[in-house]
Amino acid sequence: MPVAARVWLVAVGLALVGACGDGGAGSGGADTGPAADTSDVAGTTTDADGVAVSACSADDRAACLYEPEARYEVGTIAVPGLTYTDRIGATRTVNALVHRPKGAPTPAPVVLLSHGGSGGKTDPSKSMDVWAHHLAEAGYVAVAIAHEGRDDAAYRALCTALGIPADQELCGIKINWDRPHDVARVLAWLDEQVADGALAGAVDLGRLAHVGHSAGAGAAMMLAGAPRNFVCSTPFGTPDAPGCDASDLVSLENPRFRAVVAMSPQGPGDDGFMAESFEDIAVPMLVGTGQRDGDPGVPENREQAYALAPPGGRYLLYVDDPGAKHTLFEGEVDACADVSGQARCERMRAWILAAGLAFLDAELRDRPEARAWLASADVVTAADGDVRWERK
Repeated sequence: MPVAARVWLVAVGLALVGACGDGGAGSGGADTGPAADTSDVAGTTTDADGVAVSACSADDRAACLYEPEARYEVGTIAVPGLTYTDRIGATRTVNALVHRPKGAPTPAPVVLLSHGGSGGKTDPSKSMDVWAHHLAEAGYVAVAIAHEGRDDAAYRALCTALGIPADQELCGIKINWDRPHDVARVLAWLDEQVADGALAGAVDLGRLAHVGHSAGAGAAMMLAGAPRNFVCSTPFGTPDAPGCDASDLVSLENPRFRAVVAMSPQGPGDDGFMAESFEDIAVPMLVGTGQRDGDPGVPENREQAYALAPPGGRYLLYVDDPGAKHTLFEGEVDACADVSGQARCERMRAWILAAGLAFLDAELRDRPEARAWLASADVVTAADGDVRWERK
């Protein structure tokens, strides 16, 4: 690595250490959100063992939402220009944005986040920003990744390199092949920071999760072990779609991830996932979708990512409201508000984020309150029955 790049990486790492440690001067970044608040969570009491007990009821629906143990100020540090050589020998660039909690206990668990959209992004501040801030505010180091798009020539070259006929709508590969490799590059950067000592003690890469929306959810499921078929990778419901052969399934599993959150995921017959894909998911997974999460039939197919996964640490949140549109599950409420109103959509977003945080707190922090919330029907009560909550 060039000396200048090495110095820059160490500087970023030192800023991260300051941010996740005492939260004092020199922590850097753009600061948003309230200061650390470790007061008792509203709407809860504690039992004899000091574990919070929910006060959730139909008379107090606000008490039904899972809350973090504390909230922290959030700062950000840009990580531009990470590069690697891709399958066709070209240099691929990945930009990331680290959202870090000031003053949170260390070492902090880490969540990597991937946006949706087949066209790609270059600005990580527009990648899952609501989710990233929410998790960092709860004490996680949240790393949002921008997955860059490809032009037609690069798509065709990649298809050829993978042995896929390039005349099948650019072989349907989009940037689905690239996302898991981009994630691996960001993870390698984090490893470098820890190895150099700049992040030693600040983050715990043994407590690692991935959160993805739409195409980003596809990346999450691949990282969790679900193989994908790029030979017959067409959108769900495509007329005269080519037949799929399970022998063409490709695994890009990364066993370092302990849990994944798949918001608006693909189901079987969608962008290369087959019914056989989901039985190979090897880690706990939360799936989120809803009534208007795509064209007719698509939300039901998204649910199959949960239904076809083997039991053990699997959860499904289905929002039964016409405002539960695709973008609601990445944290945006504008499209939802056009249907169901701003206030209602903000409440729906709160249900989704609460489920995501409870799931991650259970899997990465083993927090008893989180496991109790996941085992309850509190989110159903919070939504007055307008969500379906399943677990297995």
